[in-house]
This record gives sequence, structure tokens and C-alpha cells, in this order.
Amino acid sequence: MADKSKQGKEYPPIIWEVERGKIRELAKAIGDPNPIYQDRDAAILEGYKDTPAPPTFLTVPMMWSSSMPMVINDLKINFANVLHGEEEYEYYKLIYPGDVLTGIPKVVSIEEKTSKSGRKMDMVTVEILYTDQNGEKVAKARSLLIERK
Repeated sequence: MADKSKQGKEYPPIIWEVERGKIRELAKAIGDPNPIYQDRDAAILEGYKDTPAPPTFLTVPMMWSSSMPMVINDLKINFANVLHGEEEYEYYKLIYPGDVLTGIPKVVSIEEKTSKSGRKMDMVTVEILYTDQNGEKVAKARSLLIERK
């Protein structure tokens, strides 16, 4: 059962330098053939200043950092009972190779719900606000974790 006293808590920042290779790897992994993610010249021809990060790129720093496991442990969530409910991204500007992102994870809500079958579950929403090396807001990522009881 998630520790409801942690609602509103912020965690140490995720700091991530965006690499062209990681952009390329993610695009290949998700099967996106768009050349703007593979080739800087193709991206420039399409009006970008460089190879842009794909829309789901923010999954990379979140999963490669120790942030999400730290949040799950701190909330006293039983990882064996966790389902990934949804992922949502809100972008304020494009992300490019060389950008240094700083994301502050925050537990924004913890709600108990009952499934149609009568099982209790905790719905935990974690939000990460990312800024770039200039301190400008780049994006907000939201993850919904469902802990079945």
C-alpha cells in the first residue's frame, strides 16, 4: 500500500545530457522510420535545427536513472503488484542533442480506488518537470502507477 504521507514530495533531480545516439536508438526501438530521428541533415531539411527527440524520449532518462525505483521504494510500494497505468507528455519546446535536462520528480497524487471486481488499488501519479541547461521549461512527464492490493 502506497504511503499517502508522501503525496507532494519531490525527489532528487534527474540530470540527463541528450545524445544523438540515444535519439536514434529510441526511434529504432519503437519502429519509427522517420529520417529526422536518424540523420541530422534530414532533420535540418525538414526545418529542425538538429535531430529532434521523439515524443516519448523522456522515458529514456526516467528509466535509465535510478529515480523511479527510488520513488517506488520510498512510497513503500510492492513492486510485484505494480502495473504501469499510463504515460503522458506535455512539451513546451523541442529537445535536441546536447541539451542537458534536469527533471524534478514529484508525487502529485495517491488515490485509492476499487476495481470492477472489487479489488482495492492505489493510483499513484508521478510528475517530472524538465528544464534545459538555460533553466527553461522543456516538458512535463506524468506516469500513473497502479499498485494492486
